[in-house]
Amino acid sequence: MAIIIEKPSSCTIIVKGEYSPDEIQRKMNEMVKKYAKQVRVPGFRPGKAPKSMIVSRYSDAFLDEIRQDFLSETVQKSIEESPELEKALYTDEPKMDKIEIGKPFTIEIYAEVKPQFELVKYDGFEIERSEIPVQDEEIDKAIEDILIRNTSLDEISRAAGENDYVEIKFFEGDNEPVPMMIPLDDPEFLQFFTGLLGKSIGDTIEIEAAFPDNFPDRRLQKKNGKFRLEITKVLEQVKPELNDEFFKKMGKPDGFKADDFRSEVAEYIRQQKVNDADQEIKQKIIDELVKENPVDVPPKYLDARVKQYISQQWDVSKIKPEELDKLGSEIKPTIEKQIGYEFIGDKIAEIEKIEVDDNEVLDIAKNLIASMGYSPDIAEQIYKPQSDEFERLRKQAKRDKALNIVISHSTIKVKPLDEISATTDNSPNIESSENPKDNENAR
Repeated sequence: MAIIIEKPSSCTIIVKGEYSPDEIQRKMNEMVKKYAKQVRVPGFRPGKAPKSMIVSRYSDAFLDEIRQDFLSETVQKSIEESPELEKALYTDEPKMDKIEIGKPFTIEIYAEVKPQFELVKYDGFEIERSEIPVQDEEIDKAIEDILIRNTSLDEISRAAGENDYVEIKFFEGDNEPVPMMIPLDDPEFLQFFTGLLGKSIGDTIEIEAAFPDNFPDRRLQKKNGKFRLEITKVLEQVKPELNDEFFKKMGKPDGFKADDFRSEVAEYIRQQKVNDADQEIKQKIIDELVKENPVDVPPKYLDARVKQYISQQWDVSKIKPEELDKLGSEIKPTIEKQIGYEFIGDKIAEIEKIEVDDNEVLDIAKNLIASMGYSPDIAEQIYKPQSDEFERLRKQAKRDKALNIVISHSTIKVKPLDEISATTDNSPNIESSENPKDNENAR
């Protein structure tokens, strides 16, 4: 057996396992000896059949087993010579012909691994970010949104208007009436229930409608025909005022005033902007790291990650092949940058000897589960220590710590708003900001 390992690039390994006809014959002899007492040949007692008849009857099965044995041997020997293959990021299906007696047999395996590279620079970056002002208009809008979300529905005696809610009994044929609440400020409802406008409690109207499959009220989906509606209530949307009653409802202390509420909203907006600015800084640092530390990104691993990301974000069965190709081309540069940063982040974590213990990983898992709206208690069931998902979170946590080290060793300059206004043009920003989920093994 001969193992030939070629490394055409820093991230690509091609393994060739070559077996001579003599090696194949010796392996066949071993197979015959191994199974001679087990196989059955008509006319002969077990273990007494001639070798030639055993070979003639079972050669295909023996050769298939030899083929798999040679493949396992090639993989094992190649890992011994190139240990990085054990954690290959991507592997193609092995190329190997049908094995035949009297002919040489070759196995070829294409694999992609983490590239070896020198970390040129990961500190001393200078990054600009803008000031983080909070405008009065933003505070006003935020307060208005809060008030709208806390709007109440008060029963009234007047006729229904476009912004009102109407409680009705919905009659369909001889069926029992179904109580419903119809929001007349919603265009999807209004187009079918315009007849309720101007009507009052006790009024009855008839409508003819064909409700679509995706109508917001599932009880009406696909219904088609004539229906009778009886109004039982008309309710007006009442937006609260910034007064003691509202602040008490919001859990504020006694003596809390409108100015206090405004300051609180302003601080919330400011904090949100700070968080956005922090994310912007992180992305700029990542861009600088990738620019200063060129890394070979494995091409087939990149393609696999692009396909994986698309399948996670879209229903690919509903996308035409040409549109899918275009989407992949648009996303590819962003995924390539992300992978490059992952390699760089791992390298920084290694140099800085960053560690993340199991408890830290579990805390991250709990926060992740909670952010999805589930109980953090189930994190231990989903992310079990030493599992692939658990280790993936650990690796991401190391990268996050590495990025924080880089940021702490960089200079962040705050750019005044007047400078930004003087230099800003109207060019659209087309750079994508996707941060695809990390997946270390795409096959």
